[in-house]
Amino acid sequence: MIRVARGATGFWGQGDDPLPQVDVGAFKSACHAVARSIRATVGDVTPAGVTPSFHTVLITAPGIRWTVLSHELLPVVAFVASPPRAGAPLADFISPPAWADAFELSGFRLLDVGELDMPLASADTSELAEAELEQMRYWRPSTVGELMFNWWD
Repeated sequence: MIRVARGATGFWGQGDDPLPQVDVGAFKSACHAVARSIRATVGDVTPAGVTPSFHTVLITAPGIRWTVLSHELLPVVAFVASPPRAGAPLADFISPPAWADAFELSGFRLLDVGELDMPLASADTSELAEAELEQMRYWRPSTVGELMFNWWD
């Protein structure tokens, strides 16, 4: 069973202490370090704002394109098969490529497709704040990935 960490939704309540945000500069640096190791290039980082709950970057090499997501509050990285479309759920998570281990050297945990596609009903959500549980009830995500990488506002 996967334990979903507090802050996974990107929300906290009015009386809750805010969680520290992932440094988008650290994410960008990690992307550049990874890209150097595989002779790839890094596109512009699209930072999280009010929505979405994640930063996005495209890493490209000849004939290959990887879309990398970094959660706004949790130091985790995930990969999707195609760039996100504003407001659309992310349903095409893919396993991290072999070279992605370099993100771990920068302090990010790689999320596997098995974790992200896990039905939310099978995950332990006991660490989530009440404000996050309210958001879950409203938006009704079906998987851990939909919960963590969302466009909720």
